[in-house]
Amino acid sequence: MAEGGSSHEVSEISRPEMDSHLLDCPICLEKLHQPKSLPCLHSFCQECLSTFITNDISGNMASATAFPCPVCRKMTNPVNAAEDKDKWAQQFPANNLIKGLVKVAEREPMYCKPCRKKGNTRTPATIWCKTCNVLFCETCKLEYHDLFLDECETVDVTGKAGMVQRQLTKQVRCGKHTEKMDYYCEDHQILGCSRCIAIDHRRCDEVTTTQEYCDKLKRDLRLDDLNTSLKKTTEAIELLITEFGEQLQTLLEDQDTGLKSLADLRQQIDTRLDVMQKNITDELIANYKEEKYDLEMSMQKCERLMFSIQSTIESSGKAIQRNDSVDTILLYQRGQAEVKSYEDLVTEMRKNFTTVRIKHIVDPNLLTLDKDSPLSMGNIKMEKTPSRLPGPMSSPLSQCGVTEVSKFCIKCPSDDADCHAPGIVYLPNDHIVVGDYHNKKIKLFTASGKYEDEMKLQGKPYDMCRVDDHTVAVANYNAPIINVVKVESSKLTLLSEIKLSNSITPWGITTTGDEFTVSCREVLYNVQQNGNTQHIQTYPFQCYHLVSDPRTLHVYGSQWISMSGGVAVYRLSDGTGADIVTVGVLKNAFGVDVDVEGNVYVCGRESNNVVQMSEDGAHVRELLTSSDGVYSPRAISVCGDMFVVTNESSQNRNYVHVFKLNDQ
Repeated sequence: MAEGGSSHEVSEISRPEMDSHLLDCPICLEKLHQPKSLPCLHSFCQECLSTFITNDISGNMASATAFPCPVCRKMTNPVNAAEDKDKWAQQFPANNLIKGLVKVAEREPMYCKPCRKKGNTRTPATIWCKTCNVLFCETCKLEYHDLFLDECETVDVTGKAGMVQRQLTKQVRCGKHTEKMDYYCEDHQILGCSRCIAIDHRRCDEVTTTQEYCDKLKRDLRLDDLNTSLKKTTEAIELLITEFGEQLQTLLEDQDTGLKSLADLRQQIDTRLDVMQKNITDELIANYKEEKYDLEMSMQKCERLMFSIQSTIESSGKAIQRNDSVDTILLYQRGQAEVKSYEDLVTEMRKNFTTVRIKHIVDPNLLTLDKDSPLSMGNIKMEKTPSRLPGPMSSPLSQCGVTEVSKFCIKCPSDDADCHAPGIVYLPNDHIVVGDYHNKKIKLFTASGKYEDEMKLQGKPYDMCRVDDHTVAVANYNAPIINVVKVESSKLTLLSEIKLSNSITPWGITTTGDEFTVSCREVLYNVQQNGNTQHIQTYPFQCYHLVSDPRTLHVYGSQWISMSGGVAVYRLSDGTGADIVTVGVLKNAFGVDVDVEGNVYVCGRESNNVVQMSEDGAHVRELLTSSDGVYSPRAISVCGDMFVVTNESSQNRNYVHVFKLNDQ
């Protein structure tokens, strides 16, 4: 009897449901209100579209006559561009079809099937028989249904909206035989009805009922484990969304700062710069919009995955409560796919995750209004810095291979002796600054090895650190001085000399915000811009090199020791020290640096290798050995997926090796 009425009732009650997302506004994500259609056929709430138009053209000139569709970005012209921008949305035609569908989706009552057969088409249904797939009022249930089918499972649907009722009445049936899918084949990981199992899976070893398999998932705690994994994934995605939101805010602030800078400059020069101002303003806004669009797309991708996972968590909980084994299995499989999607998303983003800044660069000479100075409004500069993904998305240790890109000589004709390079900095503009201890110089090269400039120093340059993309700081081994040097236009310029109090001679050096941390033998000091020093920590062995992670502010120091069990690398955080790597694969640790993912790179002078480790030292691996041409490595500097190494060995001391990290 149930089978006989099944096909007809499915068409009556469980007819295909419309995708509710088609009725949502792509801007506010709520049900469309006063929907307006653009020529590209995308629909939006009138108010949302008006707000989007006003915001989108706010930075443009008053002559703007079009705007991009918020979905497909196709440029759209209003019916009458002469009207105020906040009235453009009203000019587009209303989407009456969408308005009708929204009304249908909001409420669709359900009626008793037997009463409809007798002509009473408006009798509300109160009970749905899941076995027969038929709706009954209370009277018809007692008079017809219960007389013959008192074993059927029924559901109370009193007062439920149509969309909710269809979800309650939806029953997963076999696509081939229209029977209930009560079995699960673990060999093929597929649901099936009794006929499917008998025909297609009779030789499979692991065939159980859906209830048995669901009980197994519960018994093995696999549902709990998946639920925990999904929650952690949601938390991780929330961190990523927060990161994108902060970048969007920074971009917006950069745009405002750039526009204000342009306006201030505009007031100091002649009105002949109108055209130039318009061109550079358009470039600034175009760059902002391009980066804004990329970030918004990434945010939307994360949000869609997060909302899907949250829906899976909620739905799986309800399925377990009502003991729906089929839905539980389907949601379990969906959850597994979502976790895999998240892992793929993080892998993709980790390769090119960057922090973007937009800056308006002005030549100070222009402000003198010298008649010989060319008229210019400066330049718009896009700075993209490789960055680390937030929270648990960061890799514990970057799994990359290494390829030597080049090797160039740093000895110059003016040098009195062979080079000794205990300090090196690889800048993002593909310039490399090298400290030459023997010749008392710092030298500037391009990444391809082209010599650019050199500068004599009062003392002997030792460890070096990057202050920003165009500035380095140099520790002087035999003088209580830190030299701060500008690197710009292929030229080295001394900005300042910081004389350290108490005649401390710095060996290792790193920047920690507006201050420096230096080492002198076994002691670490904090150094302010005025040269005042403050003792931080004392360690048992000499420390020649330091580095700090700009994101965590951890300071890493290497120790010159080869004794088994001795501490090769330590970490200082908030004044508290921690030993993270002992002598083993690494002996006599010298040069040290950190990449954007927090991985630490250390040169082993006696072990003739370069190692890579996680920020807590839990994971350590050799990147380079003597077989890669590394002999007594001294200094290292990492920039994105590139890094450079200097050597102390007699055959390599005059050379810098350039390497590239490759995805495996």
